[in-house]
Formats: sequence, C-alpha cells, structure tokens
Amino acid sequence: MKEAKAILHDGARVAIIGGGPAGSFFGIFASKLAQDMGKTLDLTLYERKSFFTHGASGCNMCAGVISESLVQTLALEGINLPSTVVQWSIESYFFHTLEGSVEIKSSRLRQRGIATVFRGSGPAGSLAKGIQSFDEFLLGKAMEHGVCVNRSFIDKVCREGEKTKLYSAGNILQECDLLVGAFGIKGATGKMYEDIITGYKVPPTVKTAQSEIELGNDWIAHRFGHSIHIFLLRIPGIKFVSVIPKGDYITISVLGKDPKLDHIRAFLDHAAMKKFLPSGFKVPEKFCHCFPKISVGAARNPFAARTAFVGDASSTRLYKDGIGSAYITAKAAAHTALLHGIEEKDFREYYFPTCKFLNRDNLFGRLLFAANNLISFISPISRSYFNIVQGEQKNPEKNTPYSDILWDMFTGSRFYKDIFFRALHPWCIIYLLGAVVIYPLKKAVFSFINR
Repeated sequence: MKEAKAILHDGARVAIIGGGPAGSFFGIFASKLAQDMGKTLDLTLYERKSFFTHGASGCNMCAGVISESLVQTLALEGINLPSTVVQWSIESYFFHTLEGSVEIKSSRLRQRGIATVFRGSGPAGSLAKGIQSFDEFLLGKAMEHGVCVNRSFIDKVCREGEKTKLYSAGNILQECDLLVGAFGIKGATGKMYEDIITGYKVPPTVKTAQSEIELGNDWIAHRFGHSIHIFLLRIPGIKFVSVIPKGDYITISVLGKDPKLDHIRAFLDHAAMKKFLPSGFKVPEKFCHCFPKISVGAARNPFAARTAFVGDASSTRLYKDGIGSAYITAKAAAHTALLHGIEEKDFREYYFPTCKFLNRDNLFGRLLFAANNLISFISPISRSYFNIVQGEQKNPEKNTPYSDILWDMFTGSRFYKDIFFRALHPWCIIYLLGAVVIYPLKKAVFSFINR
C-alpha cells in the first residue's frame, strides 16, 4: 500500500520563525494560497523584536532600499507602500569617483519608483518624526491575512517524529506541521537549527557598517536630491560607500574588508563628502550606528522534511535587494508547501531550484563587483569609463549601455547574469579599450596645442 503524501491539511499548524520581510511574505502568500484552495491554516509567526522601538534594538539593520521592480511587484500583490513607510523616493544614482561625479538616470524608471525605508521606527533619538517601520508595516499585512504574531523568543527546537516542537524558557509553545525559518543570519539561532536539521548550514557572512546622520529634510532635498549617492574613492579598507536619503536623515552604508566606526568618520571627513554637508559640520560624538552582517553566500540544504528556510537564512542576492530575495524565496516556499507537499523531496524538486538560481546568479555578481573594483583602482580605465558614462548621460534617451550596467548593478533591478553578459558584449569592451587609448592622446594633443 502506497504511503500517504505529507501535505498541509486543513487546519495544519505552521510556525514561522522571524518577523522580517521573509517571514511576513511567507505568511501572506501561504494564507492567500490556502484561502484560494479552500483551506484554513493555523499560521503563527514568532518575533521577539518590536519594530516600534527606535534605534538598533528595534531595527533589522539594513540599508533599506527597495528596487523599482519590487515596488511594482508588491503593488500587483496588493501591498502598496504608504507615505509613512516610504521616507524618500529615488529617481537617479550619483557616482562619485576621484575623476569626478556623474548622475545616472534610467529610462526604465517610472516616476521615482525606488523607495527608501527604515527597517525599524527610525534612528535613536528620532521620536515623533512620523516614521513607520517597513518591517512593522509588512507584519501588519501578514496579520490582516490571519497570521498570529507571538512575541516569545524561541530558545529550543526539537524534532520528535514527524513534528517539530518549539520551546521558550523551558515551556513548550507549540507543535507544528511545518517549520519555516526566516530568522536571517543570526549566528546563535542558525546554530540551533543546524543541530536539528541534518545538513543545514547558515550562509557565510561579512560585516558592514551603517549609520544615520540627521541633516534635516530641507538640506537633504537641496544637496542630495532624489538620488542615492555611491562613492568610489579608494579609501583604504572601503570598497564603496552608499549614502541614502531618508527624510531628515541620510543612511551611510560602508562595504569593506572589516569596516569600523572610524571608517564612517573618515568618510564623513573626506573632501568628496564634505561638499554635501553643512558648513562647519562636525561629526557628532554620538550617532545611531550598527555593524550588521550580510550574507555573501548560500545556505547549505535550506530545507528538510516539514522544514524550509527562506530569505537570508537560505539564499539572497549578493550585496543588493535582500528584500527582493526574501520575496522570491518566501513565495516559492509557500507555493511548494501548499501546491506540492512538505516532504523533503517536494522542497528539493520545487523550492530548491529558486535558491540555486539566486546562488548561480551571485557568481556573476562576484565577477561584476571584482571588475568594478579593478576599474575603480586603475586610473586610466576608471577615467575612461567615467568619461563614457558622462557622455551617455548627456542624452540618456539614446543607447546607454555603460550607464545601464552601473545602474542595474547598484540598484538590483536586473539579475547579475544579464548584466554580466551585457558587459561582455564585444562592442562594450572594444569601445572602453579604445577610450583608454584615445583619452590620453586627446589630452596630450590639447596640451601641445595650448602650449
């Protein structure tokens, strides 16, 4: 007699560990799909953190940029971001190098479609600023779809037969038919699941540095405009710095080998950044800052029987669009569980291909960022690339391949594989190499004529 297939039956209990975007997205999609199928699920999301709290304790510590493609996708899902959540709308990116600055716009962008948000209720000291956490907003959407939010901290997980039991402070909270890990890349939490899920291994990470500096809405609108500013300045220990406008604040996000608070201070004291700060600006003694880890690889075996890991706990895009990756993996896992089953083979066949797609795409991302670093540190190539992009932006309605490559890399609007093969187009390479040779010659001729 054939063994019955493990599925989420009517009334099945689903436990979601983590109330960030991945957890909320899974709850929303699982609830909607179950309703369409005529089922009722008992969905409980566990999240100890309160996103109403200001500062690092109430924040999921992220740069907080939502790509235009995800903004549009969420709108199609009926998730429209309110003005209290969107702190700033973005219409362009500014790239600042030692050769100068250039603004890049994309003809694909529709009316400032990129949104910047706070993952908590704002920086420390930002009381009464009217800031609504993006994570709390999504959590509210999940609750509207029937997801129950439990503020208990899960400190023990046990597999007993086919079911998983969750404990807090020695007390059992529930037994679940499906466990969804959406806890991000928290080391201690991840280790707990590694101990009970055979073969699971949390993704490798690197440390970043982030800070919020209050400059006032008017100043930010005047000096930073509706642009995210990327600084490629060859500062020792720093790959690049993003400056992201958010209402009265700018979020400074530093990516480097081992960024520290001194790197943030060094950047704020750099001549390229001082031009954007008020006259006489001094770095505050105290300002909201954190050192979040970001995933730079993939989790190993992000699924098991009656278990699936989503978001950062599974697979995410390299350096960019973590919220978009949470959306993709959560939706794929929810559809697998509801439409195909919750056995290990079901997740391997229907969920894992989504993870593998993101993981393979990140290989192209590594190559692109390595090439970008190389170009940034070799002055002749960097200067030539900069001049080409400047020329394209004088008439952005025409073909702008070099600008589009930068735009898509730093906004996360396209997958890295697509960008990589566009960058490898023979015409792009030949034109850039030609510019490397021609630019010094033109400069030498111009100098000779004006002697």
